[in-house]
Amino acid sequence: MFKNIDVIPQFPSLTPDDILDISNRLKDRFGYKKFPSEYGDFLQETNGCLFSSNDEDLEIGIQLKTDLPFIQKANVAGIFGVWYDRFDGNKPSNLYWPELFASNENSKENFDVLPDNMMSFAYEDESCGSLFAISTDQRDFGQVYYYYDNYMYSIVGRKFMLEKFGYCYYDQKLLNTLERYGFDRAQVKKTNELAQFEPFQIINNLEGLPKDCEFELSRNEFIPVASSFNDFIAKLTEVEL
Repeated sequence: MFKNIDVIPQFPSLTPDDILDISNRLKDRFGYKKFPSEYGDFLQETNGCLFSSNDEDLEIGIQLKTDLPFIQKANVAGIFGVWYDRFDGNKPSNLYWPELFASNENSKENFDVLPDNMMSFAYEDESCGSLFAISTDQRDFGQVYYYYDNYMYSIVGRKFMLEKFGYCYYDQKLLNTLERYGFDRAQVKKTNELAQFEPFQIINNLEGLPKDCEFELSRNEFIPVASSFNDFIAKLTEVEL
């Protein structure tokens, strides 16, 4: 798959029945309407994986282009697999790398990062909050998005955007969405001392907001990076770190 990168399986292999079970459990637990079949095929072949350099002389990693003005490429440390109790006795390839359900519990329930019908499936790095997610909503089903750690954006990306361009990327993106639906700046209130727009505040407080506009606003901080899971895999590139 990659010249200088080992693709290391995280957990033992899965069966087609496992994929059906995973789909049903994700729907019951998180409300995901449909499970992307390409990701299911990947889990049967490789139940989650880590990307690790096999070149002793160079530090090589996997990255994906993002086209963001404050970060052009994002690292991809690996892809989540699913742990079953029957795997007891099998040691994961990385004890600290989360699995699919644990990741979504953390991102959706503990930190409220993921919008409805958005499933995290990979992290930029196990030590940061940046992640890759795939839509299970019929309106953009299978689309892969990149979410940049909000804390890092607040102290790095936002400062960079203000100093270099005079505006904040996510704020401008949100305003552009509202303007497309007939709202202007005067109709939207700033939500905190940093003058940062919060999509959920606007969704909850701006009257007459069309459902399609709500949907776009809920994805304001999620940047499309691939049209499908397979497209995501195809776009991964090796880089010397």
